[in-house]
Amino acid sequence: MPEGRGSRIGSDNPELRAGGFATRNPLKNADRLRTSADLLDQAAAADDKAAGRFAEARVDATPFGISPQARELAARWATALAAREADARVLGDATSDLAGRLRMAAVSNRSTGFRGRLAAAP
Repeated sequence: MPEGRGSRIGSDNPELRAGGFATRNPLKNADRLRTSADLLDQAAAADDKAAGRFAEARVDATPFGISPQARELAARWATALAAREADARVLGDATSDLAGRLRMAAVSNRSTGFRGRLAAAP
């Protein structure tokens, strides 16, 4: 990765450099994993709220008119809202699962000095 946003190269922060002290303190890492899991839970809640809004909009949608074109447009709109609702629910579930994995890693990290990688679900 070139230097710039997100790069660890030339960083003044020792935690961001390869082999920085953050990798040597399992208690600090466990706290970070739990904090990250809390943030992911907040994101999952926002995804669930968005899915609810998409579902509400789909149910509350009124036909745009009586013409065949208006009915077709309304049907397409309802289909698009249903797809967005499904996407938001899937994203919320995956985010919640990842938060759970982080919490398990935090417990494992604290007790065993875990240094492995977490694999995200596809």
